[in-house]
Amino acid sequence: MTSGARTSGRLGVALAVVIFAACLLASLALGPVSLSPLKLAHYLMAGPGGSAPGSIIFWQIRLPRVLLAFLVGAALSVAGVILQDLFLNPLTDPYVTGVSSGAALGATFGIVLHLAELPWMTILALIGGFATLAVVWIAARRRGKIDIYVLLLAGVTISYLVTAVIAVLMIRAGEDMDAIVYWLLGSFSGRSWPEVKVALFALPFMIVPLFFAKEMDILLQGEKRALELGVDVERAKRVLLVTAAVLTAVAVSVSGIIGFVGLVVPHIVRLLVGPSHMRLVPIALLGGAALMGIADLLSRTMLAPAEIPVGVVTTFVGAPLFVYLLRRGRA
Repeated sequence: MTSGARTSGRLGVALAVVIFAACLLASLALGPVSLSPLKLAHYLMAGPGGSAPGSIIFWQIRLPRVLLAFLVGAALSVAGVILQDLFLNPLTDPYVTGVSSGAALGATFGIVLHLAELPWMTILALIGGFATLAVVWIAARRRGKIDIYVLLLAGVTISYLVTAVIAVLMIRAGEDMDAIVYWLLGSFSGRSWPEVKVALFALPFMIVPLFFAKEMDILLQGEKRALELGVDVERAKRVLLVTAAVLTAVAVSVSGIIGFVGLVVPHIVRLLVGPSHMRLVPIALLGGAALMGIADLLSRTMLAPAEIPVGVVTTFVGAPLFVYLLRRGRA
């Protein structure tokens, strides 16, 4: 990497950190009850034991929800970077492998069986996600190698099948149908510190791609070229696919299905800093976290005291933005 590229990368990361910090501050300060930056600092320094209404709002409602939104956004964005590069397809997002549909099925079973509280909801969602991944993995594995295109097709097919099963469960759910629909739309409403602890499990997996940054750069030239350059392609695919699956499953298990973040953020970051993964991964992580934080802020303030599912907000924002990116790409 040249000195100019390194300088550009540092500036990009620095700008992403500034945007991340600004979005974090806005997410913590704004809401149905606004908290000034001075009050935020006071509550943070005083700790969670305060009895003032503002302290209770900050520690028990606002802070865990914002942290969860940022963690989910970061996880989905990093998963999107991984999968778009492995499939060499700009339309790939974290949900194409079928993991999200499997996690949604597990969560739906939890709601139908009245096991919607932690840890059962998360456990069932994770079981569903990884069970789906296992089926897709077996379908795509041939002679010890993973056929990436078969994996894509199998993931899409399994997603359709699982969606049909969810539809049947919704019809039989009766009064629980509203809860299932709201969960499938994606939301951070009612989430607290237990969900944050679950989401923290994804944190170490977010940095795994940095250890494979060189391999991911070469894989952009195709698997054949990567093999010629000495890359252990199968090992890289195994590690990166499992990493993306874990990130997606954990995110879906605590928030439901939230679209477009893992699809749009990698494109935006590539336009700004280029394809080098040593820059792309950390900036996408910060950018996805910031975008999800702002989407959650909009979801709880636009129609306050009512709340819009955050998945609806990200779709409204992401769809036109992605169309713009496609038009710009063709130009």
